This record gives sequence, structure tokens and C-alpha cells, in this order.
Amino acid sequence: MELAYFADEVSKEDFDEAVRLGVEAGATGIELRGGIWGKRVQEIEDDEVKRVQDVLAKYDVRVYSLGSPVGKCHADDQAEQDEHHRMFDRMIELANAFGTTIIRGFALWNPRIKVEGLEGRARSTERPDLDAHLDTIVSFLGPIVSKASDAGVTLSLENEGATIGGTCAEARRIADALDEATGKPDGFTFCWDVVNGVHCGEQYGPEAYAHLKGRVTHLHVKPNAVKEIFPILGTEDASYDDLIRTLQADGYIGVASVEHWGSPELMLKGVRQLRVVLDGL
Repeated sequence: MELAYFADEVSKEDFDEAVRLGVEAGATGIELRGGIWGKRVQEIEDDEVKRVQDVLAKYDVRVYSLGSPVGKCHADDQAEQDEHHRMFDRMIELANAFGTTIIRGFALWNPRIKVEGLEGRARSTERPDLDAHLDTIVSFLGPIVSKASDAGVTLSLENEGATIGGTCAEARRIADALDEATGKPDGFTFCWDVVNGVHCGEQYGPEAYAHLKGRVTHLHVKPNAVKEIFPILGTEDASYDDLIRTLQADGYIGVASVEHWGSPELMLKGVRQLRVVLDGL
């Protein structure tokens, strides 16, 4: 299995240095979100795409996922949603340029919490009424899913507590509604973030995973409270090696991607720890 990380969490200004350090720590690719010489992925121009490609070739790594912010917009703001639809068109172009099929996305901001700063994370257990927002989510994501399917890519929905789809159960209900509306399940898959689910009050285990089984196309690896990979946050003895073995047994061929360890040094520590896990599989 390949090992990726968010390069912007190693350096927000020097993309070349961020890639070099990640590779030295054991990564084989990146999740491209920001830190592209001070720009976010949705802001880069075609000449900067070429510059990124040159760095990737220099260190013999790939972009395994576009960490796009598509879907981090408000359920009651049509203009903002239209902007994100246009953003997704650009993400398809970038996915083709970087040779990936995975475009991360979200299911609209959770209206029950503030999304500024860290408050959204701290209060992510305040889950919204999904029934009240499901039609809006389908209306927003439906055209994106259809475009993704037609383009041969997938919107990989990250379960994120600051959005309406924070738990595995919520993500599954959204998937089922989109399947019914679009008939294109290949255009919508899951980016599983176990720790995000825990922050939403969902216990990690077979019950949570059952909602995503067979449809995970990307995996995020975050630390526990003491910035270690083991045990998984909110558990006594759950480990990422067992989790990854379960995914692989179900046909997972995606990437494990390190995110949110708190500092460049800790991010590289996370890459090294995940390298040990993957080498031991």
C-alpha cells in the first residue's frame, strides 16, 4: 500500500522542501491540498501545475489524492454552492494532470456549529438532522457525482464533523440517496477518516465500518491524543495495521494518508510511524 501525506502540513511555502522531507521520512506520494508555494490547490494556474509536476518527477512521487475543499460550503448559500461546482470542474482538470482519480469532497457545513477555527471540531458531536438536509445535499452533490463518473474520477467523501456527513452512518445515507438520484455509484465513494468519526461520537468498530465496506477509496491516518499512531483515538487497542488489513481483505487498493499531526516535525513523525505499519503488513 502506498503512503501519502498532506505536504502543506510540512511546509506551506516551500513545496519542493515539503516533498523532499516527506520522501525522506518514508512517503511514496502526497495528498495535494495547499502549500503549493503559498497557494491552495484550487488556486494554482497551469504554469504552476507544470512546476508541481517537475517536483514530483524530481523525487519520483505521485499525487494520490486532491485534497479539495469542494463541499465545504453552506447549505443555504446557492451562490457559494455554484462556486464549488465550478471548482470541481477545475479539480477534474487537475486530477487528469496529476494522474489521480481521487478528489476529496464534503457534504456541506454542519449548520448546528460554527466552522471558524477549532470550534467546529470541539462541538462535532452536535450532529445535524440529516433528514432535514438530505435533499439539499443530493441537489448539491448530484451534479458533481455525475460529472465525476463521466470523467472517470470519483468524489471521495470525507466524513468530517464540521459538515453534515460526519459519521460513517451519515456518509452511508448520503451515498444511498445519491445512488438513487444519479445511478452512478462509481462517481461517489468514501474517504474514511476514523478519528473524525470518533470526534462525532461514533465508536470505531465493525458497525461503523460496515457502512463504508467495499466503497472506501482513500484513508486518512491521524494521531491519538499523545500524537502516536497506536492505539487509534477513542479505543483501547485498535490499530491501523488491523484496520488496513480489514480494508485490504475487502479489496481496498487505495492509499493511507497522514494528516493533522500538529506541526511539521510531528507530521514527519506520523509518516515514519505509518511507514513501519505498512512495512509490517
